[in-house]
This record gives sequence, C-alpha cells and structure tokens, in this order.
Amino acid sequence: MAEKLIPFNQLAKAAYNRPINRGRVNEIKRDFHEDMVQPAIVSFRDGRYYIVDHQHQSQAIYELNSSDPNTPIRCDVRTGLTYEQEADLYYRLNTGSKALNALDLMIGRIEAKDPEALEFRDVVESYGYVVGGNTNKSLRAVSNAFTLFQKADGKETLSEILSITSACWPENSDGVNAKLLVGIDLFLRHHGLAYKKEHFIKAMKPYNPKKIVKAAEDFCKSAPLKSYKQPYCTYLTLVSYYNEGLRSNKLVEAPPSA
Repeated sequence: MAEKLIPFNQLAKAAYNRPINRGRVNEIKRDFHEDMVQPAIVSFRDGRYYIVDHQHQSQAIYELNSSDPNTPIRCDVRTGLTYEQEADLYYRLNTGSKALNALDLMIGRIEAKDPEALEFRDVVESYGYVVGGNTNKSLRAVSNAFTLFQKADGKETLSEILSITSACWPENSDGVNAKLLVGIDLFLRHHGLAYKKEHFIKAMKPYNPKKIVKAAEDFCKSAPLKSYKQPYCTYLTLVSYYNEGLRSNKLVEAPPSA
C-alpha cells in the first residue's frame, strides 16, 4: 500500500462499482471539509488505476475543483490484485455501509466470484430474470430473494417462486417485488403439498402484481385483527384468488401463528 496523488481523469471504474448517486455527491459537497477527506482505495492493475472505494468523495472533490480533469485525488494504491480480488475488497469494504444497498453488495459479490452469490445468480437467471439492471425482468428485491435462498431448502423454494412468477407475469418485474415474494413463500410453506401449480398460475395471471399487493395492504387495514402483518395479508389474498371459482379442493387458510 502506498499513498499517491492521482489525477481524477486517470481513475477508472470497474463493473463492480455502482452508478454515481447524485444525491450522495451533493451531500458530500455540501458538508465538505478538507480534514475529513479519506484517501480513495485504488487498485493498480494492467497499467490503470481502478477506484475501489470512495468514488463519491472523489467525484465531489473533482466537482468542487471546477470539474478540472487533472484534479489530484489522494489515493491509497494497492498493487497485485486481480479483478476478482478487487471486487471482493469492494464487497468487504462496503458490507454494512448505509450508502450501499443489498443489490450493490450482491453485484460486488458476483463480480468477486463468491460461490454462494454465483449460485444465487444462476438460479435467478435460469428463470429469465437478471440481478440488477433496469429491464422488465430485473430482480430488484435482492435482499428478500437472497434471504429466501439462504434458508433450508431455500434454493428449491426460490426456484419454485421464480418459476411461478415468470409464468404468471413473464414481462413484468413487479411479479418479483419484495412483498409478493414473501407472500408466495408463505403460501408455499402452508400449501406446498396441496396446491396445484397450474391452477395457481391460471388464477393469478389476470391480476397485476401491484394490484395484488394493494389488495393485501387494504385487507390489512380492515383486518379484524390489527396484529395481521403484511406477509400474512398477502398470503390470505393469494389464497382468496386461488380459491375463486373452485367448487372443491379449496385451500383452508392457515392461522397467523401457523
């Protein structure tokens, strides 16, 4: 490790870096004090300097210096790191950071080729979804999905959920929003052996995912027991839609504590 002043325009970004958050840069500029500046963590690899940490601080310093591309940035330079080691360092430095969300950290773990993160990504992609991005098949509820994945039999459960959502709403990423993921998980835990997957898909297809969540939220507000939580209300809504039109083999709602 060695400290070095590097012109801002020589600091490159790698895929594990999240996009610049303008709000964060403006916040740093507003409260900027020279004494609080920390050296950017930089990796020198293949003849280039890659910024691993403090990219928002570096961007703020650059803008405070009239966006001069030669603005010197104080850097803590690491050498000898591979791309995967850089990504792993990025993940470890930012774990627990309030500035990073679950998606940022997961992308860092994937770029670092962390085995668990790669397995999670493979499950997600096998059903046509992508981790991050901004498409109709983006999985943005990464924290909830990964929590499910880490449970006992989590890989199988997440696979079943993504199989259902991709069939119900093939071009709508709202089908994998956090509240619906948790609600479907609860549905499967109570009725995984009794429900008919084909019927579930047929029953849910006509409903927009956001409307399902909204119906669950409205039910929670009017529920006889104010202790009902959102996941349970989403579960009850799914059971109600599933049972609609059935003359037999209707599912019996499990109590909140079940």
